[in-house]
Amino acid sequence: MNPQWHFNERRACDRMRDSANDAFFTAESLENLSEALVREGIQNSLDAAMRGDANERQVTVRIALVPGASAQARTALLDLFQPARVHFEKGLGNGSFTELFNGETGFLAFEDFGTRGLNGDVSEWRLEHSEFNAFFSFFRADGRSAKTGENLGRWGIGKQVFPTASKLHSMFGLSVRSDTPAKVLMGSAVVRSHSIQGKDYQPDAWFGCRSGGGEQVLPVVDSDFIARFEQTLGLKRRDKPGLSVVVPCVDDRVSLDDLRRGVVQNFFWPILLGELVVELEAPSVNHRIDAESIAAHRALLPASEAAVVQFAAWAAYAKPAEIVSLPEEPTRPPDWRKIGELILPEATLAQIRTRMETNQRVGVRVPLRVRPKDGRAETMSFFTVYIEPCRDAGYRPLFLRDGILIKDVRAPQLQGCRSLVEVEDPPLAGLLGDAEGVNHTQWQKDSPKFHNRYFYGPDAIKFVTRSVFEIMQALHARDTKGDPTLLLDLFFLPTDEGPTEPAKKSKPGDDGKQSEPPGGVPPKPRRFDLRQVEGGFVLKPGDAPPESFPVRVRIEAAYAVRRGNAIKRWATDDFVFTRQPLRQEPKANGVIVSREDGNYIELELRKPDFQFGICGFDKKRDLVVRAIELKGADEENV
Repeated sequence: MNPQWHFNERRACDRMRDSANDAFFTAESLENLSEALVREGIQNSLDAAMRGDANERQVTVRIALVPGASAQARTALLDLFQPARVHFEKGLGNGSFTELFNGETGFLAFEDFGTRGLNGDVSEWRLEHSEFNAFFSFFRADGRSAKTGENLGRWGIGKQVFPTASKLHSMFGLSVRSDTPAKVLMGSAVVRSHSIQGKDYQPDAWFGCRSGGGEQVLPVVDSDFIARFEQTLGLKRRDKPGLSVVVPCVDDRVSLDDLRRGVVQNFFWPILLGELVVELEAPSVNHRIDAESIAAHRALLPASEAAVVQFAAWAAYAKPAEIVSLPEEPTRPPDWRKIGELILPEATLAQIRTRMETNQRVGVRVPLRVRPKDGRAETMSFFTVYIEPCRDAGYRPLFLRDGILIKDVRAPQLQGCRSLVEVEDPPLAGLLGDAEGVNHTQWQKDSPKFHNRYFYGPDAIKFVTRSVFEIMQALHARDTKGDPTLLLDLFFLPTDEGPTEPAKKSKPGDDGKQSEPPGGVPPKPRRFDLRQVEGGFVLKPGDAPPESFPVRVRIEAAYAVRRGNAIKRWATDDFVFTRQPLRQEPKANGVIVSREDGNYIELELRKPDFQFGICGFDKKRDLVVRAIELKGADEENV
């Protein structure tokens, strides 16, 4: 049988369907198509890793970008597509093949080694027999995966990033496996539904061998054909188990630097652990990214991200003496506010504080109970928080699930520290993996693979995402207590319509003016000056500023209310310090933000000419602002 592309006619009873898979790889949380390709491709390779006796894995991924293929390679690719030329031109709307297979035609090869390859019966098509069939999941299923549990991907859509990166919306997969046949080659494509000479065709196509129009397409097993394919496109597969994917007519948006940046950004953890090596190839350029060389590739990242990767090099090999283990939480919904004092006793906080105050890094192992609803037993799992003191601007924690960076986790921003949260224990990694969307960038409590599958599932997500903030908050709260006598200032930002709070009734003989202090004694000099600016406030030194630094200050704010304490009646619908439209303005000077959440923010003033301000409040509402100096442990918290 002659290998070629095969399209199926659409029957009258079939739904007309056009794929929307491209949209999954253009999310705002993914910088570009290169990053999407790296994330999906490498996580599939890590999931398919062969494990040793100690459950260790060692995966090598080779990514070869050939932006301008040789004449021989272009001719070979054109020969594969030429018989189905009309289908692709109609299904893609890209015009003539001449434009696609010109002198600038390129391709991308993605090969993994140290993996199992696409095992499974290549002729299987029935769903009930295909649950653990990797070949079926890769080539014959969309939206289904053979992965479960703690595997990185489980949506069955990640593989579609390869045809998305092709101008022909197609890919070829060559796999060496432990099953029979041992070496197979197959292609798949997803174009648009189209018509040719009055016949309608489905959007899906397969490259392989077919004995009849109604029969399934089988992979190519002819060794000579496969050998020519490998040699022409420069593949390194030979007889090594694993999968090689070829993306023909690679999209112009894919670049070597973006691929390299995506590798370092998203997979620095398994690289540092020695579980992953990535070899990037392009004309006249070769990059090897492993545990020893990753430091040289950090320059591609912004300075703040590069610093975290450097910090991760310590965290990946932190010694037991550098990790503080918290006691197990009781059987109840995980909530830092309810169980924080139970799992963070003063003795444990003292261990963390001692390391932080001496500028040392620290790891905190946090237990978390996982309770599935499918009959599986309740399990005590854990995750690890790594914290490093620093004097840089604010950071949000980075979250790792089974080594892959979950980029868009909404956690409070912290000043004065860098942090990583690593989840590798299978029960909790499985829970969080189920909560991830298609592109694995967020943990979503309403994800269809997560909703109603765990007792207290949303609480577990929140417990993990707020872990760094809550640990740091507990550390500061018990180390620092406020003094209500040190109230610095309290004011309203009036609107054009006047104050919204009711005016106090005047007493007889009261002209409404504030009486002077007895004996004409002037008011006490202020250490700080908290004043109104347009749409916000600014904190500066007063007429008797502090003589020694650092000094800690807590600022609380709320919109005025007609009755009760405005600060206590603040609501998240009013504003949150960490969200737009609020912003730091004017530019801060001599100030480090140590904590911020909701309607309060804590500052560490480090210079005599300090300045800190927040703008962006609603100008049509009165704003109540108060600042409290935080001092020693004998004073009351406010």
